[in-house]
Amino acid sequence: MSTSIIRGKYVICEAGVDADSSQVISDGAVFQRDGVIEAVGAYDEIKAAHQADEELGGPGYVVMPGLVNAHHHGRGVSTFQMGCIDDCLETWILSGWGRRPYDHYLMTLYTAIQQIESGTTTTMYNHAQTPAKGLADDVSEVLRGFAASGMRTAFSVYFRERNRVVYQDDDQFMSNLPSDLAGSLRQFLASVDLPEEEYFSVYQSLRQEYDGEPDSRVTVLLSPSNVQWVSDDFLLRTKEEAAKTGAAIHIHLVESLYQKEYGMRTWGHTPVEHLNTLGFLGPEVSCAHSVWLTDQDIDIMAQTGTTACHNPSSNLRLKNGISPVNAMLGKGVNVALGTDSTALNDDDDLIQEMRLAAKLHRQPRMDMSALSSHQALRLATANAARPTSLQDKIGTLEVGRFADLVMLDLDAMTEPYTDAGINAVDMLLYRGKASHIDTVMIQGEVVVKDGTFIKIDKAEVLREIKEQFARPVEGQALKAKKLARGLTPFVEEFYKDWGIAEITPHYGYNCRV
Repeated sequence: MSTSIIRGKYVICEAGVDADSSQVISDGAVFQRDGVIEAVGAYDEIKAAHQADEELGGPGYVVMPGLVNAHHHGRGVSTFQMGCIDDCLETWILSGWGRRPYDHYLMTLYTAIQQIESGTTTTMYNHAQTPAKGLADDVSEVLRGFAASGMRTAFSVYFRERNRVVYQDDDQFMSNLPSDLAGSLRQFLASVDLPEEEYFSVYQSLRQEYDGEPDSRVTVLLSPSNVQWVSDDFLLRTKEEAAKTGAAIHIHLVESLYQKEYGMRTWGHTPVEHLNTLGFLGPEVSCAHSVWLTDQDIDIMAQTGTTACHNPSSNLRLKNGISPVNAMLGKGVNVALGTDSTALNDDDDLIQEMRLAAKLHRQPRMDMSALSSHQALRLATANAARPTSLQDKIGTLEVGRFADLVMLDLDAMTEPYTDAGINAVDMLLYRGKASHIDTVMIQGEVVVKDGTFIKIDKAEVLREIKEQFARPVEGQALKAKKLARGLTPFVEEFYKDWGIAEITPHYGYNCRV
């Protein structure tokens, strides 16, 4: 059996127990055995009560729970690096069609390493739908990559079956295109079709493989991609399947103002109201983005126990706006944090994402809400654990939970001088960087030591990726790029009279009244 004591000048056991405080033990320690925490307390008491194989950390460190990335599409090499310049979501998605094919194992391994090196121990990975003939193989390679990295993942494949170019029936949109462009588009869409039965077949296979395995680091979720991209029947079948199998559900929701307007044009009310009418929402459901919410939408999410997964970098980069996080927290909505693999610097750094969230939600005027450091850290720990279905196993440092934790170099964080009265969580949010991370432990296994990922040679992974992308651009990618360029003017024309209604924002940053 493997045992260890992890010591820190500050041990952050639970972030954000209320808006302005966290549970922190000064000169504290964690004792873990075989990947499970058996004791947390003062270092002297832990040391006296437990014999350990090794002792990590010391008075120059901060120990915190492993971070949880609550929304991610693993790409490793970013969309920007693949040639997709940031744009409005609806046209940016088109440009992504021309991304080059890649090795799913290597790319997953690379994105997992990047996340782990910046303190993330669990990621909610939402895999892009691929044709039925290739989906099972792709999924196998992705999960092999996560296994090689040691990372924990709440894994889902998203399903998308309609309105795939604009928020209108595919055939109807194609009927207004030039015949050659319509023919190319029809061929492309057929190549990525995935039958509903195949989707649920892959899901069931994954559940059989990973459910009930006590040491498994994979949890399998269901994922309708978004309310405008699937039928009501699919949503209801997903809800029924989740109830039968005990799975969580992850869905994109009102990421852009166009998606909100789709709801108003289609049903006469918001997408959130539509999902509520279907009985789809609930504690097992998490909604990525949740930007364009009304006050009534927020009330519905609070009443149903639905989680909102906030992705500030992605929402800013793709011109989607700012999610009303303060309003949601004020109503009791569980808000989690994710990078959406479109983090500010393409690096999936959740510490940086926490800092951005904390600064973004500081509303003008003394009497307005501001997200505290404690709340920001909770968004990436305890709150983010809930939609993974592992809320009782990760997100805090407590007895009985997995030993998923991070040690940061406090001396590096505070040099050359920092006032002794500053709270440890404030210190982390204001000064902490991925470069300050010394050690990362996942289920008792040290995967980063002295700031270096030690399970696999990262340089070799990068060398293999570089070698693959040094080859000539594939004809398939060039053809898809050409198709996307041809479609873009028609997509822009389709939306020209959308999103022009008067908008009253939740946040009044220099807005005109």
